[in-house]
Amino acid sequence: MTENAAPVAVGGVGGNDREEHPKIILYHYPFSPYAHKVSWYLNLRGIKYQECIQPPILPRQDLAILGITYRRIPLLAIGNDVYIDTTLILRELERRFPQGGLDTDPRRSLEYAERSNGVFPFAAGCIPSSLPIMRDERFVKDRSQFSGRSWKKEDIDAARPKALAGIRKAFEAVEKDLSDGREWILGNELSLADIEVAWPLEWVISMPSALLNSDITPTTFPKTFAHITRLKARIPDSKAAGVTRIKGEEAKAVILSYHTQQEETGNVGVTDKDPSGVTWGEEVEITPVDTGRANPQRGRVRELSGEKVVVEVVPTGEYHGKGRKALRVHFPRRGYEVVSRSAKGDAKL
Repeated sequence: MTENAAPVAVGGVGGNDREEHPKIILYHYPFSPYAHKVSWYLNLRGIKYQECIQPPILPRQDLAILGITYRRIPLLAIGNDVYIDTTLILRELERRFPQGGLDTDPRRSLEYAERSNGVFPFAAGCIPSSLPIMRDERFVKDRSQFSGRSWKKEDIDAARPKALAGIRKAFEAVEKDLSDGREWILGNELSLADIEVAWPLEWVISMPSALLNSDITPTTFPKTFAHITRLKARIPDSKAAGVTRIKGEEAKAVILSYHTQQEETGNVGVTDKDPSGVTWGEEVEITPVDTGRANPQRGRVRELSGEKVVVEVVPTGEYHGKGRKALRVHFPRRGYEVVSRSAKGDAKL
């Protein structure tokens, strides 16, 4: 693959032929750093998808009409399966499209994913209070509700030194990883670990004035900046990758066209004696343990394991009885609470 050319679709993906691969729809907004992580991966792999652009703040009507109340972006629909959390999304794509996959060392790439998730709050803390969007009262109110902390100008400015110190440590860690002269995080070949490492750092570098009055520069961290530049050069932009946009109502129709009704009896994919006490078919609420807790997702359990929970969600306006159309929403167990609606108020993890 040449660095600036659009790649050929890997694994025989082609145009995501319906018979082989359900259509893929990425719900995101353009300046979401977590969305960059997923779009980078898709564009680098040459996996064809459409994007459904969302507003950066609530409400998001395109998701509401699907019955999705969970608020964090991005979400990825593959057929009528909707995946939550970027770590889960990328590993599901690796599973579905194994030929030419990037996850050459799953254990280490997951370690880097967790490290970057810890870095992101520091990156977000570097958002300058002078940015135009920070003068939008709706945005400030939305982010305060989402994060559980104040986004007032004086509070953002007061927290900035701590955020810069945290992001500097992240640059130091990557500089150390690359100190032996390697071009890529795991050695000589680009892998999923490179995406996992780079996304929060690239986001803060590209944000106007985010690193103002800091020593986080290409001179101080030459290997880290060069690594990010190298990675970005390998990733086609959305236009070169052939990404097209889709409206919310059309996306809903596409997703529900893949619906296959599951049997209403029998325990399908639910482990016995799960610590949550939840059983197959039970209505639950799934809530992140950190941010976005005011917007849990309801649904009926269809799969439950130590790694993942899948709930059936009936879109707004759809018939709820037998023969209904629905989607399956996938959450990782790590980082989320699963609570039975009948036992609301109990601490069930």
